[in-house]
Amino acid sequence: MLRKRTLILVGLLLVVALFSVTASAQKVKLTLWGGYPEMAPFYQQVIEDYQKENPDVEISFLTHPLREHEQKLSAAIPSNTAADIIETTSYTMRKFIEAGFIDPNPDYIHAFLTSGVFDQFYVNDLTIGGQTYGLPLFQGRQVMFWNKTMFEEAGLPGAPTNWDEVIEYAQKLAKYDENGNLVRAGISLRKSGGGSGVAEKWWFWLYPAGGSIVEEVEPGKWRNGYNNEAGLEALKLYIDLIHKYKVDSYQVKADTEGFALEAHAMFTRESWVVGHMQQYAPDVEYDTAPLPVHHRGGTICNLVNMYVTKTCKHPEVAWDFLQFMFQPKYQKLLLAEVGWFPCLDADYEEIFEAVPQYRAFLELPEGFELYGIPPLACFDEIQTKLAERLVAAFMDETLVDDIDRMKQILADAAKETDDILRENGVYAD
Repeated sequence: MLRKRTLILVGLLLVVALFSVTASAQKVKLTLWGGYPEMAPFYQQVIEDYQKENPDVEISFLTHPLREHEQKLSAAIPSNTAADIIETTSYTMRKFIEAGFIDPNPDYIHAFLTSGVFDQFYVNDLTIGGQTYGLPLFQGRQVMFWNKTMFEEAGLPGAPTNWDEVIEYAQKLAKYDENGNLVRAGISLRKSGGGSGVAEKWWFWLYPAGGSIVEEVEPGKWRNGYNNEAGLEALKLYIDLIHKYKVDSYQVKADTEGFALEAHAMFTRESWVVGHMQQYAPDVEYDTAPLPVHHRGGTICNLVNMYVTKTCKHPEVAWDFLQFMFQPKYQKLLLAEVGWFPCLDADYEEIFEAVPQYRAFLELPEGFELYGIPPLACFDEIQTKLAERLVAAFMDETLVDDIDRMKQILADAAKETDDILRENGVYAD
């Protein structure tokens, strides 16, 4: 009798095990990689909701710091070992698209992208060779963040609106110790760091001066756009603020962390900083404003998109998940909880009323231009090489008022930029 019961029990266990293995084998598994760790709560919520409605789907995600993420993609996509779904910028993905590692959007995804729920600027950015690739999730637009308490103490009316006010206000906002050392910066500039970020942040001052990193001379042909008066003005502005007026310093905590700690009075950055401030510095009184105008006004629109890789075994499920993610309620969650500004056209007024600092990102002044990353696979290399030269220049206090040397620095950098364009067959002779 005991032997019979044992055999029955073993049989039941085998049935359960077989059922579990079969169920597991039938479950569709997808992976997602991202380069913005702050996006983790957003992905977690969307995945949980999607899996409740689709219990036969299991989605896992990993986020890495941006530069590490981009390096991972460079190795994984060509070797067919990347995740099923990838979050990355247009310019990072472009070289993989041109190399044939990413398929064009299916017809129904193309129809969704071009249905009017996305601005034509975004559609154009994702169009390569007459076909579209990916869906635009969020965007990096730059504004000026400014500390309201510090400005009030200094008797200033609000954020600077032009370069003259930037210089004047930064001097009034800066504080020094008894030895003349800067202890609170009037403004925080991006002065160092790996990768292309330094050049990109310098670009946000170069553009108002009338220049650009590269400019399209004829269709598909480019040259550097900064070996000119605009580049000189932008470089001189940095040198003056750091070394002539001494309103920024390498010894003062910079960027977002420094702003949250009230180590400086103003800096430029994207909308995710609003979410950071809500979480880490809720008591700091601050606001946002459009970037200061010089010869013109404008702000970049750097898109971060979602792509399905060519090696995904279940692309129809991956695209279904992404369409689920692009529901207005999740895009509002993205803005409210993370701080990145969504690309989907939706009603965000309720969030604006609750967090007015978001308005400056969308409500641009009249005449303000929106510009994007140029459609060049080599653009990241161009910015990275330029950044190395800029980092060295920003540290050189002997450059103050040395116009000839600044011109030479720009000329040398421009030659390198043009050489990269030439090597990639996109230089305008």
